[in-house]
Amino acid sequence: MEEKQEEEAPRGECEGDQQEAAVPAEELVPGEEEKETKQPELELLQQELALLETQLQHMRDRYIRAIADLDNARKRGKQAILEARAQAVAGVLLDLLGLADNFERALETARARPQAPAKTRAVYDGVALIYRQLLEILERRGVKPIAAVGEPFDPSRHEAVAQIPATEDQKDGTVALEMQKGYLLGNQVLRPSKVGVVVHEPAKGKKEAQQ
Repeated sequence: MEEKQEEEAPRGECEGDQQEAAVPAEELVPGEEEKETKQPELELLQQELALLETQLQHMRDRYIRAIADLDNARKRGKQAILEARAQAVAGVLLDLLGLADNFERALETARARPQAPAKTRAVYDGVALIYRQLLEILERRGVKPIAAVGEPFDPSRHEAVAQIPATEDQKDGTVALEMQKGYLLGNQVLRPSKVGVVVHEPAKGKKEAQQ
């Protein structure tokens, strides 16, 4: 019997130790002070998150603008190169047009006649051949003559350098004379035609009335 009581004694001591080590349930539940402390921290984190999102949006916008500016700069550079190249080509073609004018004037002046010597006709034919080859080269590069004589005067394509008194069958404002042939490069005017334009003179009765 004494041994049983001695064995039971340690059990009571263990139970007492467990009761002393147990934490009250009230201490496991966060108090009001702890809640009030965590609430400002949460708000601060939310504010920092909102600030980071705003900064991220600004950076994204700046990145998009930078890409757009770079693309526009690339397009402007490409356009500038194309325009410079077109101007250079137009300058060369204008020089060739001056050469074509000289060939044309030479052929009109030295037009071969049937009774002309064979050597003269051969020279004329050779010059005419070179002139045709030059026109073919210009045509392959997109150069074509502007229609002038008989066409209505077009200030975007024709340059009026003279006024031609109209006959009965001519309309006012019609091109009657072409002094220098004009040319187009594609749809752009490479050189306008220098023309004489038909102008109807006022009747004598109207002149006297005006005087």
